[in-house]
Amino acid sequence: MFDLHRLDGAKFVEFAGWELPLHFGSILEEAKAVRSSCGMFDVSHMGRIEVQACKRVSVNVSESVQVSSVAEKLDWLVTMDVKNMAVGQVRYGFLCNERGGIIDDLTVARLGGSEFLLVVNASRREVDFAWMRQHLPADVELVDRTFETAMIAVQGPDALEVVDSLVDSETKPSNLKRFRVGEFSLLGIKCLVSRTGYTGEDGVEIVCPADSANRIWSALRSKGVRPCGLGARDILRLEAGMCLYGHDLDEDTTPAEADLMRFVAMDKTFIGRDAIEEQLRNGVRRKRVGLKLFSRTTPREGTIVLGNGQPIGKVTSGVFSPHLNTAIAMAYVETEWAKIGQQVQFLVRDKPQDAEIVPMPFLPLPSRKGGVER
Repeated sequence: MFDLHRLDGAKFVEFAGWELPLHFGSILEEAKAVRSSCGMFDVSHMGRIEVQACKRVSVNVSESVQVSSVAEKLDWLVTMDVKNMAVGQVRYGFLCNERGGIIDDLTVARLGGSEFLLVVNASRREVDFAWMRQHLPADVELVDRTFETAMIAVQGPDALEVVDSLVDSETKPSNLKRFRVGEFSLLGIKCLVSRTGYTGEDGVEIVCPADSANRIWSALRSKGVRPCGLGARDILRLEAGMCLYGHDLDEDTTPAEADLMRFVAMDKTFIGRDAIEEQLRNGVRRKRVGLKLFSRTTPREGTIVLGNGQPIGKVTSGVFSPHLNTAIAMAYVETEWAKIGQQVQFLVRDKPQDAEIVPMPFLPLPSRKGGVER
């Protein structure tokens, strides 16, 4: 869709080896469009990896054994409970190393009894693939579908109505519950549609053949959906309290430190579980928190957070929120300071600025039909 984006006036930026739209004119206006009506993002850079039973299995192996085997073996790699996922369900969680550090955050969708689709971060796709190949047996097949497919995220209060209008059948994407995936025909094109999101708004992700992406994007454009870039996406995900890998999460950060244990099934075994359990038992030294500033001055990644004038942590993400009309940020601070209502400061050009630790998400988000199932 690069040529379409260029014709639409996109300003491009390099991201994880891809040329992606940063904005199509105004980052703030694009963010406002998603909150008020509908916006769409080209997220084809996200990795899409299929995990399935190897086609070269013995004829003596029953289908039920294959189904159980793939789910159980994938279950060993990720923090979410894969074995008990229903077909059509999507869950968010992590790939962890032996130290409990987060190799990547990802979603896992169960497309069939022994078939799964993993959506991973663009910057981690090759790392994730190599890690999974190393830790999965040969009878589990990994297929990277990233370059033969495209992915469009449509987000906002009007998103489902617009996408529904492209589907001919009586069953529409709006019939999906939250964190569910299904197969639909959009403009006669066979697509996977999942109802998740990275903005805090309701909406869907459309995975389609790469050579059909322009048709779907143009059809959405004709319905009045506003193209949006990475700048708006960063504002929206931070307002929603969602992490960005490589900034708020990395291989030296555990789900316990990131305050994301709700996406970790500690009642099963997985790589990194023992290290995380030890952290939970002994306590963590630092924790991810939300910071609301008392000015428009935006702290950038690496900005020092102060408590009583002493360094207590660092900012990992920061933006100006047009919906709160103030700057917001995420940071990791010493655990004793990680309390809602705690007053702290951060340094900008060697000058302290006041901030307060607040709950996340920063912005009250709309209730969603079907609820959130992760």
